[in-house]
Amino acid sequence: MIKSEPVTLTAQDGVQFHAQWHYDDAVKPTAAIMVAHPTTDWRNHFLLKLLAERGIGALGYATRFSTREAELILEETLLDTAASVEFLHSKGYRSVLGMGSSGGAEIFAGYQSEATKPTIKGTPLGDAPDLTKAKLPPLAGLVFLNPHLGRPFSLTRGLDPSVGGDNGNDPLQYDADLDLYNPKNGPPFSDDFKNRYEAAQIERNHKITRWCQETIKKIEKAGNPLMKDIPFIVHRTDAALLQRDTSLEKTDRSGKTIWNEDPHYANYNPGPMRGPRTRLRIFTMKSWISQRGLSTSVFDVVHHIKNCHVPTIVLCGTAEEGGPSHSKHIYDAVPDPKKKMTWIKDATHFMSGQDAQQNETADLIVDWLKERSIV
Repeated sequence: MIKSEPVTLTAQDGVQFHAQWHYDDAVKPTAAIMVAHPTTDWRNHFLLKLLAERGIGALGYATRFSTREAELILEETLLDTAASVEFLHSKGYRSVLGMGSSGGAEIFAGYQSEATKPTIKGTPLGDAPDLTKAKLPPLAGLVFLNPHLGRPFSLTRGLDPSVGGDNGNDPLQYDADLDLYNPKNGPPFSDDFKNRYEAAQIERNHKITRWCQETIKKIEKAGNPLMKDIPFIVHRTDAALLQRDTSLEKTDRSGKTIWNEDPHYANYNPGPMRGPRTRLRIFTMKSWISQRGLSTSVFDVVHHIKNCHVPTIVLCGTAEEGGPSHSKHIYDAVPDPKKKMTWIKDATHFMSGQDAQQNETADLIVDWLKERSIV
C-alpha cells in the first residue's frame, strides 16, 4: 500500500524542517529519490507519489527557507539535504539519489560536489556554515528535471537591463535602447541588440552586487547592534530574450513564463501573484550575495557537476518555458561516462495538468535506475 508520512528532521546546526516520505510498504527499501527546491515547498512534488507507486522511496522536503526567498542562504540548505539523506538511510534505503527539479539542481549538484570534494568554508561573507566540517553522506546518483544553471544565472537571464542607476536598480532610470518590450528593438532581435542586451543584464547583476556589498559595510558602521541586514526590491525580472522571441532556442514552448503568464505583464505588474507570494522580487543584502550575485554566489551547477562522478540523467520537456540551453549545458558538463539526456514531448516546466507527461517522466526515471543497476 502506498503510504505518505509527514516527518520533522533536524539538521546538524539544530534547525528543524519538514518533509514528506512517500513509499510502498509492500516493497523492500532499495533506492530512494529526494526532491527539494531552495524556496519552494516540494513535500508533495508531482513525481513523489508516482515514484512510490513504482517501488521507489520518495522524499520531498521543504528547506528551512521554503517560502522565504528573501532570506535564502543557499549554503545552509545543504545541511537540510544531509539530514534528509541520513533519514532515508535510516529507513533502509541502500541508494539515495537527489532529483534537481528546476532550482533544485543547484542544491543537489552543490551537495554532491561538497560531499566529494569539500571547499565551501562559509558564505561569501564568511558566515556559517563551514561545509568542510559538516557530515555530508554522498548521493548514489543525480536526476535533473528541467534544471537551470543556478539562481545567479536564472535571474540574470530575466533581468530587465532597461532599469538603470548606479545601483542597477532604479526603475525611474530608463534606457529605451535596452527595452525588450520596445517595438523598435524587435522581435526579431538583431545580433547587435542581443549582444548588448545580455551584456547589460550581466552588468546590472554586478551593479546590484556591488551595491549590496557597499551597503553591508554601511550597516556595520551604523552603530545599531540589532541591525544585521536589510531587504530590498529588485525591479523588473521577467525580461528574458527567449520568452519574447520563441525562435531563439526553438522548442515547443509557448513564450509564457513558467507560471503561465505573459512575460510583459509579469515584468511590469507589481501586484499579487501566487497566493500570499508577490510578483516583487525581495531579497536581503546577504541573501543576494549568497544566491543571486554572479560574482559572489558559489552555486554554479556546471562548476559543481564536474565533481559529481555518479550515475546522472537529465530530463527536459520540449515545451519547458526556460528553453533547453541550461539542460544541455549541465548535461555536457556531467562526468558520468554513461550519462543520459532524454526529452519529454510537450512537457512544460512544472507539467501542470499533464498527467501523461508526469507518468512518462516517472517511467523514464525508473527505467534508468534499472539500466544503471541502482534498483
